[in-house]
Formats: sequence, structure tokens, C-alpha cells
Amino acid sequence: MEDSVESLERLAERIQQGSQPAFGELVRRTHDRVRAYLGRYVRSKDIVDDLAQETFLKAYRRIATYRHEGRVMEWLLAIARTEALLYIRSERGRLLNRPGPLRPAVLEWLAGRLEGGAARASLHDDEIAALKGCIESLPDHSAQLVSRHYFNQQSLVEIARATGKRTNALGVTLFRIREALRECIQRRLANAGVKS
Repeated sequence: MEDSVESLERLAERIQQGSQPAFGELVRRTHDRVRAYLGRYVRSKDIVDDLAQETFLKAYRRIATYRHEGRVMEWLLAIARTEALLYIRSERGRLLNRPGPLRPAVLEWLAGRLEGGAARASLHDDEIAALKGCIESLPDHSAQLVSRHYFNQQSLVEIARATGKRTNALGVTLFRIREALRECIQRRLANAGVKS
């Protein structure tokens, strides 16, 4: 059965010869894998969709430069990696001026992983695992506030409107949560013998 399916390599050759249906088939067969790869670095489904679309547009425009090396999927994922890195750098720059270091720190870690810093990524893996565990140990209302503000990118004004709480009070609460998370992360890393 597998032998009867046209290889990705052959599809790439046909696309270079101008076949639109071959490009459609390439997208159909690789779309889920490209989206899954992007989803490792970007949480928003809408952003993943946008980045996947941009990946395939760039692949189509650059297909003439592809050399037949039997690595079409690697080539597509390299394009997806660049798209994710551009997005993360843009988000990191936009968020650096916002109060609170959590979201920019997560984006910094993701950018480091995409840029290929293996040793640094390993330390960040430990830090992110500690961060995840610490967030999971927060009381529900604190975890929801962190999620809404840092991961869903809701402003304090938006959260205040939705919850009926004052913006200033939410800011103070977030500050306290960040401090608690910082201490929790340091404690978990120390207990695991990780030097930050």
C-alpha cells in the first residue's frame, strides 16, 4: 500500500514542473505534521494556522530552490521553524515593555530552543518543567489569572471587566503570584540539583 503512494520527493519534482494538484497533495499530506511542529512552540490555534499557511506559501514560492535530497519534510519543517521564530521574536519584542517577566521569559526560552541552543534549552527545559509544576500547584483562581494574562494575553483591564475586580488589585495579585512562582521554581530546581 505504501509503495502505491507517491513519495513527497516525487510531489516536489512535479510541483517544480508546475503541477498545482501536486502542491495541493503535498499540503494535504504534510499539513498535520507542520501544524503539530508549530504547536510545540505556539499555543494559539489561530496563530498556528496562520504560521502553517505562511509556511506553505513560502514553500510554494521557494520550490524552485529545493534540491532533490529526499528530505522534503525536513525542508518544510525548516521553513516552519523560521516562521515560528519570527513570530516568537516579534511577540517577545512587543511584550518586553509590558509589566511582568513571565510571558517574555517563556518566549525567550522558545526562541532559544528554535535557535538550537541545546545546553541552554536543557536548562530551560528544567525551568519550564518547574514553572509548569509551580503553576499547577497554585490555587485555581491564581492559576486562572496567570493563564488569562500571560498565556491568553488578556490585559488586566479585560480581566477586571470580566471578574468585577479592580485593575490595581489584579496587578498586586499578579506581582505576588510571580514572586511565589519565582521562589517555587528556585526551590524545585534546587531540589532537583539543577544549577540555574
